Amino acid sequence: MQEERFAEAAELYRRLATSYPGEPSLQANLGMALHLSGQDDDAVLPLRSATSAMPSSFPAHFFLGASYSRLGNLAEAVEPLRQAVRLNPEHPFARALLGDALEAIGEYSEAGDTWKNLRQQDSANPFPHAGLVRCYEQLASEAITALQETDPESEQMLRLLAYTRLAARQFPSALYLFREAMARGPARRSDHEALAALYEQAGRPDWAQVERTRAASLPEEDCSDSESPGCAFRAGRFDAIVPVSANASSEELYWAARAYAGLSDDAFSSLRRLPESTDQLTLVADLLAARSEFSEAAASARAALAIRPQDGGLERQMAELLYLARRSAEARPLLEKFHRTDKGDPRWAAMLGNLLAEEQDFGSAIPLLESALAGPNPPQSARLDLGRSYLAIDKPEKALEHLRAAASLDTDGSVHYQLAQAYQRTGMRDQAREALTKYQALQTRVSQETRAAAALEITAP
Repeated sequence: MQEERFAEAAELYRRLATSYPGEPSLQANLGMALHLSGQDDDAVLPLRSATSAMPSSFPAHFFLGASYSRLGNLAEAVEPLRQAVRLNPEHPFARALLGDALEAIGEYSEAGDTWKNLRQQDSANPFPHAGLVRCYEQLASEAITALQETDPESEQMLRLLAYTRLAARQFPSALYLFREAMARGPARRSDHEALAALYEQAGRPDWAQVERTRAASLPEEDCSDSESPGCAFRAGRFDAIVPVSANASSEELYWAARAYAGLSDDAFSSLRRLPESTDQLTLVADLLAARSEFSEAAASARAALAIRPQDGGLERQMAELLYLARRSAEARPLLEKFHRTDKGDPRWAAMLGNLLAEEQDFGSAIPLLESALAGPNPPQSARLDLGRSYLAIDKPEKALEHLRAAASLDTDGSVHYQLAQAYQRTGMRDQAREALTKYQALQTRVSQETRAAAALEITAP
């Protein structure tokens, strides 16, 4: 074991455990050796036996949880990892594995506490910062969902949506939602301050000043003797607001959602302030990609690759992010490279085929898209691209198969329109009429949504 010849050690421990079946420490050592030699399937049984016989053994619980984690059985990993952390609270890897497992099973509150404790132990480690971002985002989403289910038309729900639109710089709809919320409840100083920020970002400082004046005319909440959610939020004491009870009111859910969002933003800021490393930059890229900020995520992945230029995983991450950011000129040579080297991965053929189809190079796109669909778990988007490509080169029979399969991806009617064309060209007139009817219905809905959005304007206070 000391020489890291784990497979040989496992065989010796297996023989010893057979000779001395009543000795649980041998079962623990056998399980450890099997785990460390990559034989996790075989490690579970002796480790489970060891944890039952020795409930105070940190190694037995830790390696059992680690084996379950590596096998992808994260629900089973939670309890032995919980016990390992109880037995050795200072062990950072046990906490990290527990945080990952709890996130995987949706226990975001406990996972957040786990990451918070790990961050306190090692504030320079980027992983707990990133874990907190993910957990707080999920908890904010849960609070919003709970409010949506219990009180969807409340001023609190409208106000939450308004802040979401403001963060996305969707100023007209944010303005509309703030005004709707203000019409349903008493005036809030914070609403006028939010409107002032909205007008400022929209390039109307004159209107922003009007809202600031209105905010100043309203009394501030007295925070001298109470710790109300509003007072705690303004002071940045988000932890004082969350968590909420199962029967929380609309107001409590509103503040919980905003507090968790604030905690997530704080954790993300602390992650980005850490010294740059491949781990820190990769985690930042992952979080930005989860927010669909693909171009900035690609820049973070590129910075990580500059630190470790021979890392193929980082280069692959950057290639995919550049593709998602639609930076085709930068993405294409990388996609071509990994299509050549990663023969069993259909992603590269699908992405490269999509770029070529958009450039109307259908002769080159079609073989790539066909190869993507021939692989395991093919991307559904490749089927749509292939159907459109076959239709473009006037092969409607081949297009039909793929357009039918991709019809569920249609959001604006374009797929059903092309499906109608394919049916028409193959003489299937009844099916063509049906596809056109669906196309028209989707187009009508999109047109109504577009008109409703266009009707919203940034108007004066």
